[in-house]
Amino acid sequence: MPVYPNPPLDLIDPVDIADRAGTAAAFGVSESAVKKWVMLGLIEALPIPGGPLLYHLPTVALAERHCWLNGADRPARGGRRPGWRVGQAAA
Repeated sequence: MPVYPNPPLDLIDPVDIADRAGTAAAFGVSESAVKKWVMLGLIEALPIPGGPLLYHLPTVALAERHCWLNGADRPARGGRRPGWRVGQAAA
């Protein structure tokens, strides 16, 4: 079970969903960072059978904050693009 589970599908607003590329862009991280969060068990893709891997952005925000608080802003620990700062729009 992920550290930050998704809410039930019927409670998710469609505007809060993105694929891996959209999720990465929304948080200013690389797509591999999103994949790493899944592999670490922080988040999971929405359970849509046969569909693309989609992520609930408010849930991903919790995982992103967890990583931020645990040093993911350091380039050596992965995730953030060089030069990215809190409050800066994603490139």
